[in-house]
Amino acid sequence: METTPNTSPSIRRHLVRLGISLATVITAGFGVVTAASGAMFTDTEDTSMDVSSGWVDITVGGKDQVALSKLKPGDIVFHSLNLANAGSLDFKYAITTTRPKDSGAPLVDAILVETYKLDEGTNCNAEEYKKGTSIARSSSLTELHVENQLMEPASSHTVCFRFELPMSTPNGVAGKSSKVTMTIAAEQA
Repeated sequence: METTPNTSPSIRRHLVRLGISLATVITAGFGVVTAASGAMFTDTEDTSMDVSSGWVDITVGGKDQVALSKLKPGDIVFHSLNLANAGSLDFKYAITTTRPKDSGAPLVDAILVETYKLDEGTNCNAEEYKKGTSIARSSSLTELHVENQLMEPASSHTVCFRFELPMSTPNGVAGKSSKVTMTIAAEQA
């Protein structure tokens, strides 16, 4: 004779509910494990970009040294520098001088300078220099200060200097000599 366990309907219902609850917990746990393991559909794309930096490069053409030798009161000397933007960025340049510390400093203080930016085809001489644009106030050579002169890439122009040792120069500068440093500095605009 076969025996069947004595189960009442209420116990069976509890067992069925327990089974459904366990199945729900197992299914939910499987979903959490699946999400935590990264087993989802994904997609990534790569793209590239070119990057580069510009540069500032001012070049100076013309004589390396300005020959202001054997000056006497009343002498006027013209000298030009050809400046070019050989970089890839707009820049502004400045031109300054440094007062020497030697015994010739009073001579450098006595020399007057006018500074012009010349238009193309204009010569740096007594007849044509004022056809350009004045880019600094008239000053002594030790106080030369050109600033904020804009140059675009691949452009150039000539800067013309008119140096003068005035007639009023005192005897104290006779026989003096010195070396003046002229600095041309460019900075991106």
